[in-house]
Amino acid sequence: MGQFELSSNRISKDFLIDFTFNTLSLEGKNVDREDVVKVFEDNSNDVNEKLKVAIVNTFNGMNFVLNLLENNEEFDEGKLKDLHEIIMENLGNGGLYRNVDISIKGSNHTPPSYIKVYDRMKKYFDTLKEESDMYEQIAFSHLQLAKIHPFLDGNGRCARIVLNYYLLKNNLKPIIIERDKKEEYFNYLEEFKVNKNITPFIEFLKEQQK
Repeated sequence: MGQFELSSNRISKDFLIDFTFNTLSLEGKNVDREDVVKVFEDNSNDVNEKLKVAIVNTFNGMNFVLNLLENNEEFDEGKLKDLHEIIMENLGNGGLYRNVDISIKGSNHTPPSYIKVYDRMKKYFDTLKEESDMYEQIAFSHLQLAKIHPFLDGNGRCARIVLNYYLLKNNLKPIIIERDKKEEYFNYLEEFKVNKNITPFIEFLKEQQK
């Protein structure tokens, strides 16, 4: 990869680097911010190859949704699968819903059976289209995707990129969920998954806009 170039001025180089560092850290990846900088600047000979792929894929995933925004293209189920395929390139199966039941370590919520994923995802996109409240839509786009957990891997990374897509679409600032706020963030996810309470995460999003 040559020096990475952003396809839009909606986010900065520093935002992309910090977003990538934090989103991978939230999933337990052993990554330093300097690793991300090296990959961005094409000076990454000493970065673990698998980590390098994850970093590049995150860059490309963000660029993908930025291109959708620039071209005023709708984010639909097909585009979500395309995004996931980009995130998982050379790391595992991408763009395919899971075909097994799963559980999430440390969560009191069990994602729906794989046989219900297709129906749940259709309802997910239908609800996004119907939701008239801006913050409700933005929060739902992230929380419900994490709740359904439609893919075997890469759900969190995918959902955090989707969150920023909807923030930018609504002319709000994109956000970085920092790794030192992992417990707080996971509590928001759990509150929605278990109690269907979207309000705490909406308040968090509003706070990030100040």
